[in-house]
Amino acid sequence: MAKEILKDEILTEEELDNVAGGTRGELSCDTKLLNALGVMDYFHEPGYCENHMEEVKGDVNDALQGVDALKGFSVTSVDVKSANTYSIDGKKVSRSKFYSSVCKALGKPDFNFKQYL
Repeated sequence: MAKEILKDEILTEEELDNVAGGTRGELSCDTKLLNALGVMDYFHEPGYCENHMEEVKGDVNDALQGVDALKGFSVTSVDVKSANTYSIDGKKVSRSKFYSSVCKALGKPDFNFKQYL
């Protein structure tokens, strides 16, 4: 039934970004990206994220809030199987938009963040 209803539905990259992802792998990539940008001085592998989800999510948000230009940026997640939610000043945005905005806020608008997504 769902296949029939959605057979002609084409999602934009932004819509797809909100559907796909989540889990420990995404959060691990978040730490690697923030490390590459100099926001975090370490990163976590997916296995660590699976067993320490709340700690890693806290690390990510603490790092974001530790940079004046990134106040109001946040990542939330329910568990290792649910999609993460990315917000700027309380407004939900796609993961791609989130990291594009992070790069711009840090004065690195040309940074290739997509390799981490």
